Amino acid sequence: MKHTARPSHNWMVPALMLLNLLLKVAWSGVHELAGDEPFTVYWAQRPLGELFGMLRTENNPPLYFLLMHGWSQLVPLDPAWLRIPSAIFSTLTVWPLFLLGRHLGGIATGVLASLLFTFSQHGYGFAHEVRAYSLLVLACTWAVWQLVRLADDPLRHPALRPASILWLVVANILATWAHYFGWLMVGLELVLVFTVPMLRPVRVKMLAAAALTALCSAPVAGIVLSRAGTSLGQGTWLEAPGWEEPYNMVMRWANAPVVAVIFLALIAFALVRSSARSPRMAIPLYWTAVPLIGMFLVSFSFPIYLDRYLLFASIGFYLLVALAATSVPGAPWVRHLVSAGCVLAMAVTFAPWKSNNMHPSRVVAQVDAWREGRTAVIMQPAWYDLTYAWATDPGLFRGAAPIGMALHERDVFPVTGDAMPPLDSSFTTVVHIDAWASLTDPGHRVLNGLRSRYVQVDSVEADRKVMVRSFRAH
Repeated sequence: MKHTARPSHNWMVPALMLLNLLLKVAWSGVHELAGDEPFTVYWAQRPLGELFGMLRTENNPPLYFLLMHGWSQLVPLDPAWLRIPSAIFSTLTVWPLFLLGRHLGGIATGVLASLLFTFSQHGYGFAHEVRAYSLLVLACTWAVWQLVRLADDPLRHPALRPASILWLVVANILATWAHYFGWLMVGLELVLVFTVPMLRPVRVKMLAAAALTALCSAPVAGIVLSRAGTSLGQGTWLEAPGWEEPYNMVMRWANAPVVAVIFLALIAFALVRSSARSPRMAIPLYWTAVPLIGMFLVSFSFPIYLDRYLLFASIGFYLLVALAATSVPGAPWVRHLVSAGCVLAMAVTFAPWKSNNMHPSRVVAQVDAWREGRTAVIMQPAWYDLTYAWATDPGLFRGAAPIGMALHERDVFPVTGDAMPPLDSSFTTVVHIDAWASLTDPGHRVLNGLRSRYVQVDSVEADRKVMVRSFRAH
């Protein structure tokens, strides 16, 4: 009897990853180093003793800093090169995402979920940040895939079964050492094994995996508890979200408002036809909804509702949309048409070349343009110092002197709190950089002090939400 060979789909994952990678590296240097990126880059250049000293009071685990410490020794100190690891982590996420989609809904679901993620403007932005978020997303996606594989252990060869729980533990360790919010994913996995029927048989194994993950996090447990206590006691810099924020979050994931509405309608239609507790829909539904709604409710007491903290939930959203699109009733061509429409909607609203409107170099240029005689630069809040230093001279990051000392030699004074720095009479010009001074100086004591002592001659918004003011001596 002649058997017809089944078509091989082994080429799909490499092809999807290649497309993702080409897009991710094509515009990796289009944005200036800004936001929290200079913080990561600076501390990645410092000696390990200084780095670990800083990490005792830092809100992020050491893993990504250590990765960047090694990577930045191999490449030029250039934003495009420094963002390559984040781009690669984002590209690797396609692999477990495709496997999850294929397992839950078939090959078409895996392909669609991967393409929705690839054309996500929101995810693309974080893939171009020298921060740990793309690594966190990779680890979380891998962890869910390993959890699903763990449930399939009875169908696998006995020799392969012990590796399932091992890889789940590794994925969870990677998530929790990439970002402390990785523990939210561990918690979500526990929710999944106690609520999704197909995962209930692995409840004990998941509890064991969570315990092993916690054991491996013992070296940083003291820091985690300390930082959590500080944040709970002093609060965060965020405010309680408005009631529209969950929709705004979905809108970010979907690139545009109209696409978000279409995707939500598609999901609602699929849920009406299929119980939310269906294994096909339950995993991505809980993956999306539990963080999206749970963190929203928590944020009224303890504000943590920020797009980067919810980035790991966006993968569940793309998987949920893919399952909804590929389960539309009717002929196969209808499902193919709906799936193609979803990809097209994301692709036409995807603009990887689009500027993020953050240009610290313009702040430095404005300060230099106003220099006349000896000039003091006063900066609020103090943590803008690394952004300013990078825009001034990236070489300062590899200097032996700490950045505070290097800036002080240039008469640049970052201000902690609301204490006016002492300025002697030799300064004829003072430039005040307000990069959110009201956060640490709500009474504007520093600015009022400058206005009482000097004459304000000019002001301009040199960068997004960064005011620069020029003062002259009487």
